[in-house]
Amino acid sequence: MSIDTPPRVARRPARSRPKPGGADAVPVTPEPPRLPSRRNPKWIALGVVAVCLGGLLSYVIYARVATESAVVAMTSTVYRGEVIDAGDLTSVTLSGDPRVPTIAADLAPTLVGQRAAYDLVGGSLVAPTAVTAAAVPAAQRAVVGMKLAGGRAPADFLVPGAPVRLVALPPVDAQPGARDPYAGKTFAARTVSSVPGPDAGSLFVDVDVPANQAPTIAMLAAQERLSVVRDAGR
Repeated sequence: MSIDTPPRVARRPARSRPKPGGADAVPVTPEPPRLPSRRNPKWIALGVVAVCLGGLLSYVIYARVATESAVVAMTSTVYRGEVIDAGDLTSVTLSGDPRVPTIAADLAPTLVGQRAAYDLVGGSLVAPTAVTAAAVPAAQRAVVGMKLAGGRAPADFLVPGAPVRLVALPPVDAQPGARDPYAGKTFAARTVSSVPGPDAGSLFVDVDVPANQAPTIAMLAAQERLSVVRDAGR
């Protein structure tokens, strides 16, 4: 009796690994050495110049901002004695020292309601002495209003604060040879305001005069016996 057995698989002989340095060793190519990167001198010089320019520009901007200041300026002309409104004021930024007295922009609200000490031209800077709280008229002074017919005043020159002389005229119905105590008399005054009247060429004028002369001037104004002469000055 026989027993069938599966055939045996022949084992493959194990391959021997080559020993390092042996005759069968595979040669290994070494890695090439790394070359140092080249730096372009032109780019280095440009970088240095850019850094210097950036620092200089930063200094200029800082110096300019550090010397800037906001001050008060006029948006419209306000004549001497007139009240200053909020709309008359604005702020401007100055670089460096303006070399003239100015008022800081944050103090603008304190100027509203005060009066111009002299004519403040639109676009000009406001000095600390340009405003005053003094009322018009001042002590021992009075303001008289009058209506002047055409030709009795230089209309374009009666700005507020202008020095004028009030000249008394003879009465219209004066008798020949009659002597009037006021005819030819003059009174020194300053214009407070003037606006056109309803008639062609007429004016409504307010003048600042000495308080003791106010009654006489008011009487002559009511009789339409006054003419206004603009004197030199403001």
